[in-house]
Amino acid sequence: MKNNSQSDRQKFIRHAIASAFILQAVIIGIKGNLDVYSGKPALDVIQGMIVQGIELIVKTHRTRKSVEEIDRIKKDRIAQNPDD
Repeated sequence: MKNNSQSDRQKFIRHAIASAFILQAVIIGIKGNLDVYSGKPALDVIQGMIVQGIELIVKTHRTRKSVEEIDRIKKDRIAQNPDD
């Protein structure tokens, strides 16, 4: 029972993190549109959006690697102590 509850919690956290990244991508797009509509040069706005997008991709990749490492450590710990 404990593992199922913990698994559900981990799934919820993963979905929350994924939703936060998606929301951040949407905000980048909305802000870019607002900047163009306010009169900023489109090339400058696009360049800024690309930079923000790359930063978001890097952050997403790091987060995924971190989650995978945590999962690997937990699996190793469970394999070493199956009675816990």
